[in-house]
Amino acid sequence: MGVSHMHSCSARRTARLRQIVVIAVICLTIYCLLLVPEDSLDSSRSANPEAYQSQTRQQQQREEERRHTLPLELLNNRFLNEDQCRASFPGLLEQVDNEVAKGPFKLQRPANDLGPLIARIRDGQLSILSAARKSDLSRDMLAHRSATLHQIANALLTWPRPASATSGSSPFSHIPDTIFAFTHHDDPQEGTFSYSRPVDPALQYTASGEAKRFFPIPHFSFYSWPLPFIGSLPQAARAISAVESSLSFSSKIPRAVWRGTTWFNNPRAGRLRQNLVRAFGPAAPKPQPWADIEALDWTKPLTTGPGAGDRNATNALRIEDFCRYKYIVHTEGVTYSGRFQFHNLCASVVLTPPIAWMQHLTHLLRPVFSYTLDPSSPDSFHSSSSPLSSPRSIFSLFFSPSVNTQQQQQQQQLKQQQSGLPRHPIDLGASDNPPPLLPYPAPWVRSAWPTEHDPSEANIVFVAPDWSDLEAAVAWLEAHPRIAEGIARRQRALFEDGGYFSPAAEMCYWRGLIRGWSEVVRVDEGAFDGLEGVTWEEFSLKEIHK
Repeated sequence: MGVSHMHSCSARRTARLRQIVVIAVICLTIYCLLLVPEDSLDSSRSANPEAYQSQTRQQQQREEERRHTLPLELLNNRFLNEDQCRASFPGLLEQVDNEVAKGPFKLQRPANDLGPLIARIRDGQLSILSAARKSDLSRDMLAHRSATLHQIANALLTWPRPASATSGSSPFSHIPDTIFAFTHHDDPQEGTFSYSRPVDPALQYTASGEAKRFFPIPHFSFYSWPLPFIGSLPQAARAISAVESSLSFSSKIPRAVWRGTTWFNNPRAGRLRQNLVRAFGPAAPKPQPWADIEALDWTKPLTTGPGAGDRNATNALRIEDFCRYKYIVHTEGVTYSGRFQFHNLCASVVLTPPIAWMQHLTHLLRPVFSYTLDPSSPDSFHSSSSPLSSPRSIFSLFFSPSVNTQQQQQQQQLKQQQSGLPRHPIDLGASDNPPPLLPYPAPWVRSAWPTEHDPSEANIVFVAPDWSDLEAAVAWLEAHPRIAEGIARRQRALFEDGGYFSPAAEMCYWRGLIRGWSEVVRVDEGAFDGLEGVTWEEFSLKEIHK
């Protein structure tokens, strides 16, 4: 009887202990869900300024640790082999690889010399087979064409010979023989080396559904851009580094800057540049203290003296002086804009409508769309509220009915409509009605830029193409200075510190492009037999002498 009583007491104590443990676990769960700050449950988000600032400081420290990881000796080494290139500059040849993956295509001979330039590489030597006459090109076109051909010649001269090459083999056997076409106009032409390519899927296929072939090349400014306030990219990079080393982000001018010519617009973009100047420039209907936006006031070219023929603009900014501003407004031109890579070197936030023309490194951008920014939550990266912000949402984690994919898509679309920066038609003055709001994002934007990056990882800001939220975007960034600085720093850390605009990366890209092109191009040698080649050395001298 005594033993039975002892077993009964022990069982009651065990049951009571089990109840206490269960109650404690329930209380702990409720405490974690209701009282623990959200940022401790989700490290990618923060619900209070202190937590957010701590996250931002840690992120900046990690970025600083990654900076300057590539030594200057490597960045200036024009003789890297392809393995070294790909290891040093991840993603550099992504667009080349994508074109190669599409398989072979046939090179067409132009109907006349006004078409793309045709050149041959044979035994490591560059020769010109067909090119427009100097009299048919403007001074600027001649400069652009010559600068790009100089880049190609430099890539051939610095092409490293593999260590495995035998002493008896040709000294140029490692350089592929090929014939290529090069378009020096702003409009890219399929099946040629061009300065950009369209990102809209509708422009990437023929009427029969066949994929067009575009091979983006480095901008001619990598060699030289003979404008008095720009110059070459390497020269500008040094000047920009001097500016950036003397300024913190917080000490930069808190305005959005733009300079440009208003008549360069793509037909699909409408009056993008004109409307920017009319709505926010010096003659805007109302003061815009946050903006420093002006159309360039071009002077007539000098007719005599050392600078004869050069153009200048009285209100131009030197390209490095754009980096003195916190915010830079970017506009594409007829297609791409040659200033883009210069702005990418700044530790400033670039604001632009979604990019429609991809240059050779544009795919490295990580945009945050303005419609994802939450105007009412200054301490959160995200526009959506916390999923654990109320007891109802806690219970919904366990008892909510299943939601199908269509319902989720509808909820996502509704969320996007309810969030984002406010959009207002821009004011063009009493003489014109405000233009209607354009769809944003347009269907082609969703296809071309499918990833919506968080502000904590973005390196550029995409705004509405009608400028209806440009002022709101600047105001949002001013209210979020740490986020703004992070976007600016990530841009410069990628393109400058990452070395993607360095001489080494430039030569790496050209050689990767030439090799990739040679693998997929199919040339009917008979179609080019009648063309008598001129060596690059002879051609280049004729380019600069009448």
